[in-house]
Amino acid sequence: MQLLDKMRPALEQRIAALPSPWPRYTLFLSFSDGRRRAAVVHGSGADVEVLWSEVSAACQRLAARRNMTVCWLRADWVTRAQPLTWKAMRGSLKMFKRNYFRYGLALDANFQQAFLEGELNGNAMLYGGSQVSHALLNEKNFRLYAGRRFAGAVPDFADDAPVYVLTTEGLFCDLDTAPLALHATGRDAGRRVVGCDTGTVRGLIERGGSYLASQVGEGGRFHYGWHPCFDRPIKAYNALRHASTLYAMLEAWEITREPALAQAIERGLGYLCSALIQRVVLPTGERAAFLLDVGNEIKLGGNAVCLLALVKHSELFGGEQHLSLLEELALGIRHMQDPATGEFVHVLNYPALDAKAAFRIIYYDGEAAFGLMRLYRLTGDERWLAMVEKAFDSFIARKHWQAHDHWLGYCVNELVRYRPEERYFRFGIQNVAGHLDFVLKRITTFPTLLELMMAARRMLERLAQSPEHRHLLGEIDLEKFDRALHHRAAYLMNGHFWPEYAMYFRNPARILGSFFIRHQAFRVRIDDVEHYLSGYAAYFHHLQAGARTDSTAGMDSSGECVGPSVAEQVLCARLANFRVDVARLLEHFEHRVKAVEPTPYRDNRVDYLGWAVTSRDGSLDDGVRRIPTSNEKGKVADGKGNKRGETRTPICDGYLAEVMDDLQATALAPYRARFMQLESEGEEMPFHIDAARETWRLHIPLVTNPDALFQWQLPDGRIKSMHLPADGSAWLVRVDVMHRAINPAGGADARVHLLMGLGKIPSREMLADAAMGV
Repeated sequence: MQLLDKMRPALEQRIAALPSPWPRYTLFLSFSDGRRRAAVVHGSGADVEVLWSEVSAACQRLAARRNMTVCWLRADWVTRAQPLTWKAMRGSLKMFKRNYFRYGLALDANFQQAFLEGELNGNAMLYGGSQVSHALLNEKNFRLYAGRRFAGAVPDFADDAPVYVLTTEGLFCDLDTAPLALHATGRDAGRRVVGCDTGTVRGLIERGGSYLASQVGEGGRFHYGWHPCFDRPIKAYNALRHASTLYAMLEAWEITREPALAQAIERGLGYLCSALIQRVVLPTGERAAFLLDVGNEIKLGGNAVCLLALVKHSELFGGEQHLSLLEELALGIRHMQDPATGEFVHVLNYPALDAKAAFRIIYYDGEAAFGLMRLYRLTGDERWLAMVEKAFDSFIARKHWQAHDHWLGYCVNELVRYRPEERYFRFGIQNVAGHLDFVLKRITTFPTLLELMMAARRMLERLAQSPEHRHLLGEIDLEKFDRALHHRAAYLMNGHFWPEYAMYFRNPARILGSFFIRHQAFRVRIDDVEHYLSGYAAYFHHLQAGARTDSTAGMDSSGECVGPSVAEQVLCARLANFRVDVARLLEHFEHRVKAVEPTPYRDNRVDYLGWAVTSRDGSLDDGVRRIPTSNEKGKVADGKGNKRGETRTPICDGYLAEVMDDLQATALAPYRARFMQLESEGEEMPFHIDAARETWRLHIPLVTNPDALFQWQLPDGRIKSMHLPADGSAWLVRVDVMHRAINPAGGADARVHLLMGLGKIPSREMLADAAMGV
């Protein structure tokens, strides 16, 4: 098998042995023809070559028996095992959100009956149904799959029966590409290691758009969605989501220009206009149009997304064929607005047109205002702008910003193009400023969060260009905003059906290239895909334009211009005429520093530990975790003051004190110095930004490995990489551009750096062996 030949050398370079008492090596091979659920074989042994021969032979035998032309091959090996009883396991599962258990399981200490995470989730073996919020052993599904996989095996789920939690690392390859490393642990587990750059994002949009095109039938109606574990269709339908999905498809086509996508859009629009939209005569005698949904409901949001789709189609394809219908749809929205208060009625009965629900969901308000703004942009008709202004009087009075709604974000961004008023800018800032922690920490992919962030980003760019209103930038943490935006964009890749995910579901071809909602049993529905696509389309344009060359770059949070970068194109350099004795510094770390209790960087990262060398109050834990911010300039949220963290801690003595003396003599104003120890085990952080203006950090590596890299992502999507050797150099690195650290070899040895912030920008004379960004 060709794929086995491709996989073997990459596997042999990466696979690592487990210590006793576990089997030295345990290898899984998963393979699929792209049409059927992956078959999985595995084995354990003390010799890699012998084990490979046995497992690859089993793979070929099973593929032949199933008459399978293999196009995808995935190899996984066990890197860690934890013994539990089923009683303890059941308790542990309650700590995991539904479908977020990201480990394998073995039923015996020799791993003879073992399952990968993909098998467990793809067969709903830990899924207790939509009413159970946490992971739960599904004994029926577990027994069914175990019996097929291991020829009639009957698992023992008794409380005292053993079970073993497995951490794995893996590779994936197909017929066209070399083996790709997969994330080993965390929420990215099992997905290919790839940067969220322009090329990657375009690929996501192309595949997502192609998936939606494939779901539009000849008559223009969508296949609404699928439950992929067992390839079951979602039988409901929703006219609003039909229209809003067409809008996202148009956004995708704007980027890809795929003919098949354009044809599907035309079919879908034809069905929308001929079958789903109904024309009526209003009590005023005016002709209006409404999107008619299930249960003879007229939803405010339905008319709104029809406006969005038809306006976007008119902008991209030209022509005036939709203008009369757009007018009638907008008049339908006007019929649902109270002209005195600006408030909308959310749902009407058809055909009576009487109110069914004054309020149903806040999305409808934002959708209506956004749709009207887009129509105003197309036609210039002041009626629609006046309706939005009246609606916003109501939105502001009712503090709609507290909902952090992406549709309101879209709308306010459009509104300030034509009405750049402080109250609208402030509403847009409030809509997102207090939500950044949620964007950073939310465990679900939550694709509308990227839409929210991108809409806010465009509004902030407009704000930065307005001298009259620029002071409002001080009401939002711009550095944190950018960090949250790029984090969410990268995190959304975990909701894409890459082949290495899709292969474990019943019909991979059905879902390949789509997007899913993990906690909804990996549901794939047209509106789920729609929101991923819209967010990524906006992010693609952002990257293509140059993510860090936008109009807020060069501004601090007060709106002050900070001027061009002194070393604008330099990403990394050695500190000239400076060298430490690594052996002495490492000895100090091993015998002086490690004798003190470390502080984890985050509660859930016990493998990422730190010790403060200088801090704000002289304590060893201060400054290891990220220091919280406050809106009050020069202060921090925990009130410790001395923001720079320059007070030496008890471990800053001996040779370490000499090093700090030398660094303080450089005029770089070092602060918040700390030792950080990280056991990465192959896990890769996403690209992120740590500051809104030119900012440098100093690293002195004490322990590293040759595969560990510091990387920067340029505005055009290119990635620059630099290995920082532990040779005594002090490395100056830019952290105000997209960057990350990766350890692709996945070595278990801890990497140790002495690092610190710098209060001053280094001069050109201080930069040796500079690595340039161009």
